Amino acid sequence: MSKPDFSSMLQQLSLTPQQVIDAIDDLNEWICLHTKFANLQQKIMNSVAGRSRDLLIVVIGPARVGKTTLFESIAGMTDELARIEGRRRGCFRFSVPPPDHRGRFDWKSAILQAYSLSQEILPFQKIVYGDTAEGAPTRRTSSSSGAAAEEALWLSFIKNIQLEKLFTIVDEGNTIPVTLSELQVVRAIHALKYIIAQTKQPLLIGGTSAVKYIVEHDTQLKVRTKLLTQDPYGDNDEDIESIRSFLDQMEQRLGPNICKAGCLVSHANEINKKTDGRPGLIVRVATDALSQHGHNLPLDWPLYKHYLDLLENYAAEDLATERCVTRKAIIAAAEAATRQKLRTVESVVKRGRVGARKNTNAPNHPYE
Repeated sequence: MSKPDFSSMLQQLSLTPQQVIDAIDDLNEWICLHTKFANLQQKIMNSVAGRSRDLLIVVIGPARVGKTTLFESIAGMTDELARIEGRRRGCFRFSVPPPDHRGRFDWKSAILQAYSLSQEILPFQKIVYGDTAEGAPTRRTSSSSGAAAEEALWLSFIKNIQLEKLFTIVDEGNTIPVTLSELQVVRAIHALKYIIAQTKQPLLIGGTSAVKYIVEHDTQLKVRTKLLTQDPYGDNDEDIESIRSFLDQMEQRLGPNICKAGCLVSHANEINKKTDGRPGLIVRVATDALSQHGHNLPLDWPLYKHYLDLLENYAAEDLATERCVTRKAIIAAAEAATRQKLRTVESVVKRGRVGARKNTNAPNHPYE
């Protein structure tokens, strides 16, 4: 049996032209420059550059509202500030990874991701020079146990942040309370607290409404936390005007050869309603349409509306539910918890001895 002729099969396809692919990539990079993010960018950068005492900055918002894009812009500006000051980088950033094989927060994967994004050499990949016996010293790679390598990785991570005064950015923070057990959530929170306490540098974490459990859990974190919310566009006059500006700039970014002028701006109200006012979804619908039909059709309203209706058919109810949850008074709830008096620790008999429920003097090291 002859093998399939993949070359002829490929020629039968109408693939998306490279210029359309470049336009999609440019559009995804442009979104973080839009004024929708300017207010939060200002607050976060002032907290970082101004050495605010609010060392934990929490950004809460529903999915596809632009939190990851916001964090990418913050990371880029922080690195640029560092380069102006003559430093190599300004931040470490990573997304919360899935739990490890023991159900714990996988700090090893998180730190490896942070090092990879900043092009840092890992501690256990560095060269160790042996003693000089005869002639030039010989080189050998360092060898250590898995636990020792993990410990060295963590300590180097803390030392880098402390010595270089790096800003730490943690994306998808809602994964912590959603995927971990209650005990492991507590340990993850203690690790975040340990980073802040040891380095005295700010840490930015973002996610959906589940992140509030991280903020409300620890008293020492609560009193040093800045809570920010990134809401979707609403249906008031100011937001409608903003979304028209957003769509107009998006059309200009794509250009007249790829997107017909005015085809999206004239339907701003409908687009806002069906995407629940989320910039990420507005751009996603456009990129879906272009990636599927950009080889022979420019983006116009009928084409955009087709994919907009598909989105509404399978996601409208979920979007409305998530927005309702996220728009609850999260900040007020956290502030109320901060004002509550601490409960007196009760003495209890535990394993035949009298002691506190929790060792409040523990160093909160993640590996202890």
